[in-house]
Amino acid sequence: MKRAVIGGFLTLIGTIWCMGGLVGSAANVYNVSSWFTPPGRFGTAMLESGMVWPVVLGGLLLVAGLVVLGVEYFRKGE
Repeated sequence: MKRAVIGGFLTLIGTIWCMGGLVGSAANVYNVSSWFTPPGRFGTAMLESGMVWPVVLGGLLLVAGLVVLGVEYFRKGE
């Protein structure tokens, strides 16, 4: 049960960090003057505002939390 709570908190924290990084990038999207097609306007805004690392770290925490929750869900009762 304790690991399921830890997995839930990791998932929650990862979601909050990802959303914070995405909202922070969206706030800066109108300040981008030029961009290239592969990353696009939003990707360029993410790079210029420095929100790539919070999104990556939040994604890693989100995946780690989901893995912990998945392992605890399929684990046999002890």
